[in-house]
Amino acid sequence: MVFRSLLKREVKAIVKNPGFLVALLLIPLFYVSLGSFMNTGIRSVVTQNTGVIGVVDEDNTTLSRAFVAYLNNTLNGRVRLVTGVSELPGFSTIVVVPRGFGSEALNSTPRLVTYTPLGSLSLTSIGSLPPLLLQGSFNEALRYALAALRSNTTINFYSNATVGLDIKIVYEGRVLDYGRVSTDMGFGIASTFVVAILMSFTMGFATQASAVEKAEKAFELLLSQPVRRVYIALAKIVASIVAAVIMGAVLFGSLFVSLFSMSLSSQLTPQAAGVSYPATSQVIDLNTILFMLVTAVLGTLLSGGLGVVIGGLVSDERTAGIIVTPLTMVMLGLAIIVQFTGLGLNMPTSVVSGLTVAPMPLLLSLSSTIGDYTYFYVALASSLAEVVAVYVLAFKVYNSEFVVTGLQLRGRVRGGS
Repeated sequence: MVFRSLLKREVKAIVKNPGFLVALLLIPLFYVSLGSFMNTGIRSVVTQNTGVIGVVDEDNTTLSRAFVAYLNNTLNGRVRLVTGVSELPGFSTIVVVPRGFGSEALNSTPRLVTYTPLGSLSLTSIGSLPPLLLQGSFNEALRYALAALRSNTTINFYSNATVGLDIKIVYEGRVLDYGRVSTDMGFGIASTFVVAILMSFTMGFATQASAVEKAEKAFELLLSQPVRRVYIALAKIVASIVAAVIMGAVLFGSLFVSLFSMSLSSQLTPQAAGVSYPATSQVIDLNTILFMLVTAVLGTLLSGGLGVVIGGLVSDERTAGIIVTPLTMVMLGLAIIVQFTGLGLNMPTSVVSGLTVAPMPLLLSLSSTIGDYTYFYVALASSLAEVVAVYVLAFKVYNSEFVVTGLQLRGRVRGGS
């Protein structure tokens, strides 16, 4: 009976907490929206991969014409002959059969040049490019064309014949190399998760650093010392950032070891015969790495400041945990959303990215890919302005009595006269 009474008391305390009620409303709304964003990104990829494919036959030989005909049969009539890449807006992809394709097919590995228009760069759009998914169809069409050219042979005779791909992506009016885009996007998406996780850790540590001392009645003793309250807030923020970096290093180090061991085992796995994907390894430039570090610093400074504000305003640890948990989930959710939807290069997206910080690494990668950092600079300025505003608020909270008593959200019951 005693345990039941205690349990009932604790449950009531949690349920009646305003922060818990707000979290109950925000979390479902956010993750329903998250599912909608992910579904939109996946639908756009499916639409693109079922579209019509244009072919520019620059070689115009017997073999190249047979290749185009068999490719059309393989793809159920989705191939159309076009005069040039200028007709790209009407197709999901344009395949250029370059001059010399026929002679290369008879002696070595012929190459095709593909152009794919993308409205956004995301993990789904880059990883599911039509040329990548059509590699097997290209190989099959080439084998049929070679067998038809020499009537005394069969397709099995050319089972090792493959087509090399030179993949181009058309984005924002620019023709980009697939390898560069893939490398930049992979770095940007991975960095987005790193920044989001570091921000989550920092906010949690900073909030608890304030809330715990308040619950343990240690703030009164700390604030009675001849030390400016601003220094106390800064000390908590810096300590939280250090703890977050240590925690992040352990987490990402463990993930790296795990992925490295998986890559070693994958090298022993037989690869599918006849499929040759283009190499994507590129070098990340130094400016991108430096800007990424600046973004990570801004993210931890912002989340540390927000954590101190929350910890200074709440009245107990329980409320602090209830408020911080959905905020950290939102940070991680943003990192997931941009994987599927990408980021548009425009002012509203840049400002939102700067205010939330987590998507900024992906915006940086997009800027690096197209060679224009204008929108990233807008995000950077927005983030700096927000950090300054949050720190001004944090110092005001620490200079007020709320840092000792907490903000009382529940109304007090007055005794009768």
